[in-house]
Amino acid sequence: MSATADTENLHGHDAAGGLPRYAMRHYRLPAKVFHWVTATLVLFMIASGIAMTSLGSGPVADLLFRMHKMVGVLTFAVVLLRIAYRLAMPDPLSWRGQYRRPVLHWMLYLALILMPLLGWAGASDFGSLDILFGWKLPAIWLQGAGYADLLLELHAYVAFGMLALVSLHIGLAMQDHLTRARNADEGE
Repeated sequence: MSATADTENLHGHDAAGGLPRYAMRHYRLPAKVFHWVTATLVLFMIASGIAMTSLGSGPVADLLFRMHKMVGVLTFAVVLLRIAYRLAMPDPLSWRGQYRRPVLHWMLYLALILMPLLGWAGASDFGSLDILFGWKLPAIWLQGAGYADLLLELHAYVAFGMLALVSLHIGLAMQDHLTRARNADEGE
């Protein structure tokens, strides 16, 4: 089946009358770049977060903490730019109800915004705003307010929740890829 026919018969059913059919999305190049840059940064953030908390203290852990904060700010900026791009250049299919996973993507965006803000607020409360190259983050939370442990714990919970969302996202992307390959093999 051609992409046009697939889009036109979007909410039809497969030949057996079972599962609904959805249009396969083809993303623009800037969206793909934003996606893979974000994925790479998040992978580093998760790995460095687990490593630095496992190490506890010392010069390596301190370096990882500073790198984690700096890359966290970079990730936050990339995600904000990504959302701005998505709002400025919407996918035509998403406005016609032909996009099947808006909730998952917006939950990922929410986690990608909430997670660095919680970490930044926790670092502000704790008074640990130094990052690499002698730079220092501005405080977004009152230092010594007594909520650093709670904020950083919530930061970790959101991170692990995001891992679950990313796993679901990868699984659904693989399902789409395999479905597309199967449909191509069947000559649709």
